[in-house]
Amino acid sequence: MVFRCLGFTASLLVLAAGAVQATPGPVMEELFRSSRTLGNRVVAYPAGTPEMRIFRITIPSGAKIPLHTHPSPVVVLVEQGALTNVRIVDGVEETSVVKAGDGFLEGHPGEPHYVINRGDEPVISLVTFASVEGMPNLIRVE
Repeated sequence: MVFRCLGFTASLLVLAAGAVQATPGPVMEELFRSSRTLGNRVVAYPAGTPEMRIFRITIPSGAKIPLHTHPSPVVVLVEQGALTNVRIVDGVEETSVVKAGDGFLEGHPGEPHYVINRGDEPVISLVTFASVEGMPNLIRVE
């Protein structure tokens, strides 16, 4: 009887040790979700063969990406710094400052915008384009 109890206890210890050494499962953290732009417009997906594109874009202090639109949905997630987004919505200029850890959605032809780094450090962003083959990422507005 004593040997059976010892064997049972040893088995429990081996199982417990195995559980402690088990590989942890993946951690999924949603960073951003939206169906509307900063100007509150719903984006639409273009027709064609889908093509996803991801860029890391660094904008030095004082630098600007000129006025433009996007022909497909674009998700921007700011990793470092603070990015100023200036857009024209129904003829009115609106400004948002998007800080590290936050994101925004672009991709409506009626919402031209530009981005500028007004801070002292570079802005680093991950930018994902939900585009189609052969389509440009942006269209400059003159």
